[in-house]
Amino acid sequence: MGILIAFWISNVGMKYKEHTTQKQVLLTILNELKENNKNVEATMRNLDTLRSNFTRIQKNTSVRGKMMLSIRYSGLDVKGIGYETAKNTGILKDIDYKLVSKIVENYESQNSLKEQENRMSDELFVLIKNERSNRSNLTYVIRLITNLMNILTDFDAEQKQLIKDLTVFLDVKS
Repeated sequence: MGILIAFWISNVGMKYKEHTTQKQVLLTILNELKENNKNVEATMRNLDTLRSNFTRIQKNTSVRGKMMLSIRYSGLDVKGIGYETAKNTGILKDIDYKLVSKIVENYESQNSLKEQENRMSDELFVLIKNERSNRSNLTYVIRLITNLMNILTDFDAEQKQLIKDLTVFLDVKS
């Protein structure tokens, strides 16, 4: 009988330790999502400026002379360390399935966003490298920027909802 009690106490201790670790990982993911959200919002402002600049260039392509314009784009900077930790340790296996699905979906969307951003950046590089840009090249780049902005807007809304869901699940104050 004493062995069974000792086993039960050990089992309860392990469950408590696992629950504590799960909560720490989820808190890490929550903080990471909040930081990523700030970066997404900054990227959207950056893209809006970039689109405005290229639209001005496009409107002035018929004007003789060169237009001096600063083109800056720092890129999308989203982190996935919390998710990678959770994925590699399997620590979230006993958590609410819908919540874990949303977390996985969010981080998988980040990969898709990076691919879309790389495509846009490659086209920007080609456009800038070729000093003679025509209207259709500019239209294409503006369309890529707008497309990325639309995707980021949807991603931003989904990420904000995930932050709310995770905050409620963890019972933490925003």
